[in-house]
Amino acid sequence: MNITTESYGHAMIFNLKGELTEDSLSAFQKAVEHQLEGKEVVDVVLNMEQVPFIDSLSLEYLLDLQDRLVEHLGQVKLVKCDENIQKILTITRLDTTLEVFAGVAEAVEVIRA
Repeated sequence: MNITTESYGHAMIFNLKGELTEDSLSAFQKAVEHQLEGKEVVDVVLNMEQVPFIDSLSLEYLLDLQDRLVEHLGQVKLVKCDENIQKILTITRLDTTLEVFAGVAEAVEVIRA
């Protein structure tokens, strides 16, 4: 998995490329934890445009991350999920827990509101 980040105030954008599965989860977790430690980041936006698949372990981590961020008045937002990811979120009923947006700008705007 390839991960790049961009900062927007208190929000951190993670641009992900590749499957988010057990094999890549450790690298993703390290990237997220690195960006969260000692910084004023409270919101995480995941650009999923180039993520073809996400497994249950990774979804569990996103839910745990969401819970942690909510404690600090933050949130997790997903952006540009393809049809496969949308189906996974719907089947697992996480489509109401993890908000999905069409673009990064839209997600960041909702966070700032």
